[in-house]
Amino acid sequence: MNFLHDLQWILPLRSPELIRLAFGLSWLGYTTFIMFFMAIGYWTWSKTIFFRLLILVAINAMLNAYIKDLFQDPRPPLVLRLDDLVGASYGLPSGHAQLAVVMWMWLAWELRRTWTWVLGSVITLGVITSRMVLGVHDLEDVLVGAALGGASLLIFERVRHWQFAFQTQWGWSVLAIAAGTALALLTWPGTAPEYIPTLAGWLAIATWSLQFDNRHLDFTAPKAFWRKLAVGLLGAACFMGEQKLLKLLGNSVAMQPMLWALTKGLVSGAFVSLLMPLVFAKLRLAPSSPAPSYITSH
Repeated sequence: MNFLHDLQWILPLRSPELIRLAFGLSWLGYTTFIMFFMAIGYWTWSKTIFFRLLILVAINAMLNAYIKDLFQDPRPPLVLRLDDLVGASYGLPSGHAQLAVVMWMWLAWELRRTWTWVLGSVITLGVITSRMVLGVHDLEDVLVGAALGGASLLIFERVRHWQFAFQTQWGWSVLAIAAGTALALLTWPGTAPEYIPTLAGWLAIATWSLQFDNRHLDFTAPKAFWRKLAVGLLGAACFMGEQKLLKLLGNSVAMQPMLWALTKGLVSGAFVSLLMPLVFAKLRLAPSSPAPSYITSH
């Protein structure tokens, strides 16, 4: 048996309970959860940590989709698949595995506590395994995805300390994001998924918003538990409302799909990194005071 490409070794483990668990864990790797999670973390945990996480997620999502379309490695046979959300996308590398390593291992690295390493590792392994249990990726897909995610973390941790103009000047940062995204789209081997311009737009506007915030608002996640809870609940309700509104508008706005995807990213990025911090500050749910801070600090 070829363990890298044949799922026969894992299929006997399937049970109704394991399949339900696999669907739950897989949901942690889809765009809906990732955007929601990053928004809540930005407001209730640390804007700088989750800004760095946004950079990593955006880069890895683009890299993953590009490599998928470049190599066009097929997924396991359709008869084995239980998750129909994958559509017609290719298998290698697994985006869930790559982003699971990026998200949960980076947060563990940021906190550097034993419990975060344990929890992050459990979630990461759970998400990776869930893709094989659901029959949408083979072992090779998830191993390559996890390796790419790990490599990106090592590279990012090294280069983020370098002192370049684009780190402190939002104009250069946005230009670099726009140029990188345009180059990827122009050379894309096929048709890029719509979440690529969405993430690029979110990252671009969040870069400007964060530096504006640092100079004029200096929003800080609340310390008190009840304030965190209030910010989280209010933010979650507003974010879901904003996403619902964008979905409704998308059904009526006559706009080219990729341009609309970019617009959604710009709107959501401004909503998360500028509008809601202003709302929380006005409601006195979170402290703020005009004071500059550098984006790579905690």
